[in-house]
Amino acid sequence: MITGNDPRQPALVLLSGLPGAGKTTFAQALKRRLPATVIESDAIRRSLSRQPTYEPGESARVFGIAERNVARALDQGRVAILDATSLTKGDRRRFLRCARDHDARVIAVRLTAPEDVVVERLSRGRRGHSEADVDVYQRMRERVQPFSIPLIVVDSRFDPGPSLDLVTSLVMQSD
Repeated sequence: MITGNDPRQPALVLLSGLPGAGKTTFAQALKRRLPATVIESDAIRRSLSRQPTYEPGESARVFGIAERNVARALDQGRVAILDATSLTKGDRRRFLRCARDHDARVIAVRLTAPEDVVVERLSRGRRGHSEADVDVYQRMRERVQPFSIPLIVVDSRFDPGPSLDLVTSLVMQSD
């Protein structure tokens, strides 16, 4: 665990993954290791509406707020951890541009797990802000697009310690 040290430059940890893949769990574990701000799209959506519609206009508001929160953290020289599905190039574009505009390092992390594990996770009661269920997972899995930047892939069935160590090291390194 890093204690008392600040990153050498602002950084964006861009999490990606289908519902139930473990993004929020990973984000919270990483926050315990780094001086970071977690920007969770599901929390933003729930703050806007008790009954989210997931319509394009609502999503535009959610991700506009998320982008401003990322920019604010990067302006302050902090680490921003974006906890969102970020499945498509279009989903990621604004955040990658924001990081570039702030001369921030980007560490992309795709959380994954086998379908049967994800279905089991989504079938039981969920804590937190996400409302995604198995139907949402099934619809969203067709949207997954490859990254055009280096990517760390984390299988969330296993101990996250080594992956958290790697991400922490990348955030803290000097250029």
